[in-house]
Amino acid sequence: MSDLFNRDSPVYFALFFVLLWLAVTTILGFISGWFVLMKIYPDRSENALRTFARQSGHMGRVSMRSILNLSVCPSGLRLGMMRIFGLFCRDFFVPWNAISVTRKDRVLWKVARISFGQPAIGTLTIPAEVADRIARAAGGFWPESGPFPEETSSQASSRIFKQWATMTCFAAAFFIIVPRLMMPKGAAAPPIIVAVLFPAIVFGVAGLIQYLRRQRP
Repeated sequence: MSDLFNRDSPVYFALFFVLLWLAVTTILGFISGWFVLMKIYPDRSENALRTFARQSGHMGRVSMRSILNLSVCPSGLRLGMMRIFGLFCRDFFVPWNAISVTRKDRVLWKVARISFGQPAIGTLTIPAEVADRIARAAGGFWPESGPFPEETSSQASSRIFKQWATMTCFAAAFFIIVPRLMMPKGAAAPPIIVAVLFPAIVFGVAGLIQYLRRQRP
């Protein structure tokens, strides 16, 4: 039995990884304000008019990439996440009268900041086009006056391309410059072509998935 929990044992590594994962995701749940929100706004057994699965956003200061589930219901908005990223983060349900929305323009894209509570006790920042889709599904329940135009395929392609180009440039610059500054003299740095292609492919695949997911009804 002692051999199973030896530091060189795969069982020891697996147990350590699971405990570390639970600790990190729990801490992020606290930082994001999720635990406070699910306590103040417990979930309700109300059927969703429409659910937007695997969405990305920022809950407070915490980035949540493709793990959020946003369900539009007659009396409010239900928020949940993929359970593997928050074992103790239960769904919560915020009534429409406790929600306010502020639109902001970033450098390359627009976002909507959804505040929960008055005064706000938590926020969720999502892409403006996702907020528009939620608003169209919610109809008159949504706490904003329209219109909420539907993004065309060409507009979506242009937006995703700009995001891909920006993130690729920043990542490529990092992979080109930082190794050359940190590595000892004479050491071989990663080839520039690799430093460019690697983020280009990774972000390209992510952008393609984002575009295809947008096409879903």
